[in-house]
Amino acid sequence: MDEEEWKTAYDVQIYVTSLSAISDCNWNRLELWVNFHQDGFIYKLRHYYPVLSEDDIHVILLLRIDFSNAQISKLFQILGSSFRIRRSRLKKKMNVSCESITDFIKSLRLE
Repeated sequence: MDEEEWKTAYDVQIYVTSLSAISDCNWNRLELWVNFHQDGFIYKLRHYYPVLSEDDIHVILLLRIDFSNAQISKLFQILGSSFRIRRSRLKKKMNVSCESITDFIKSLRLE
């Protein structure tokens, strides 16, 4: 499945989970898709949260389009416990006070 065929987040999930690793080119494609389908979300995210690293942006992108923690851990080739630590650090960087960083990211509206 090529990016031209990505109509839904589920299509993106199928494509990405079929990869053994995500190249820079694939990350760029994913960002373009999310920006197009979610009103420039990644552009705005970088503007509002300049402290975020590229890896942070990638994690947020995947959470935003409903990847599970297990799927993300596998893509980043890290243990689930390591991903929980990464999510906790991300929560601090974004100054998120609610319980779930995933819920926060999915509901985040940036103007």
